[in-house]
Amino acid sequence: MKHRLICACLLASVLLSGCGSLVGRRNIDSGFAYIESHEYENALESFASAENNGEDECLLHRGRGIALLKTGEYEQAATELLASLAADEGIVDDMDFDTNYYLAEAFFNMGEYSKAKEVYDAILGLRSKDSSAYYLRGVALLASGDHDNAYSDFTRAITLSPKDYSMIIMIYRALDEHGYGDEATALLQTAMDNGQNFMTNYEKGQISYYLGNNAEAQSYLEAARNERDQEKEPVVLLLGQTGEKQGDYNYAISVYKTYISENPDSSLVYNQLGMCQIKQGDYEGAVASFQSGLALGDKDVEQALMLNEITAYEYMGEFGLASSLMETYRHDYPDDEVAARENVFLSTR
Repeated sequence: MKHRLICACLLASVLLSGCGSLVGRRNIDSGFAYIESHEYENALESFASAENNGEDECLLHRGRGIALLKTGEYEQAATELLASLAADEGIVDDMDFDTNYYLAEAFFNMGEYSKAKEVYDAILGLRSKDSSAYYLRGVALLASGDHDNAYSDFTRAITLSPKDYSMIIMIYRALDEHGYGDEATALLQTAMDNGQNFMTNYEKGQISYYLGNNAEAQSYLEAARNERDQEKEPVVLLLGQTGEKQGDYNYAISVYKTYISENPDSSLVYNQLGMCQIKQGDYEGAVASFQSGLALGDKDVEQALMLNEITAYEYMGEFGLASSLMETYRHDYPDDEVAARENVFLSTR
């Protein structure tokens, strides 16, 4: 049975139903593989080929929408995602909810907060206990200036997932960024008070960090760093930041270098190490760190590493090299307006 949820303010209906046939989708599969490897232009070419070959409309529009979303083409992404939902012919499944989440993200990034809210309304109409939808709808409401309803959604999200401390921290950050710091801190403190018997050392360290209790945060995070089953990279990154927050870059650098000596495949830690080295005036060391991170080929961190490497060369006075690298960066990330302004500066050096 097809479920249709019509949102009055949307340009088209938000549909929650399943995509069609899985046969004849060679180009679609290639497109999604390119998305997985962050090669979005290649993905878009694959979906264009899929369309020319008459492959599944629901899937190719979904894939094209996701690729466009990742490249910052939010309006086009929304159009494609709506087309995917309109082409659905099966029963509702997880993929359909996932497509709606992408659609809401596109609307949010366009500043269309009411449209994003309506998509979350549709999701919650069928999944009334989806804490993520409540959290994200709260973020959209907060961005639109509706604090009271946003706070109500945040409270509902926490009630449904009281041990999802990552989500609670994101709620804290959203409220704090919009000027509700006291309210945000109270939520974190309540989570800490209620979760002492359930939280891991890493979770306690996270919340202590955001509460401003750096000594406690370091104690919990040092304990977490020595736990056998704890994922170490996020612990190390936050532990180093406790030092950075206090201006103790020697401590932070020691934490990052110790980790890299045992786990040399972390582009995130290389990036953070390089930033600390810039703060200490060790620009050559920073460049080496950023280049080591770039050599790992992590597409999620590549943009930050490239831009930070350029910054380090600027501090060194290597404006010609920085300008050359900026040309490459601008080719790869043409929508970065901040970098575009920086490029104007470099062109005058």
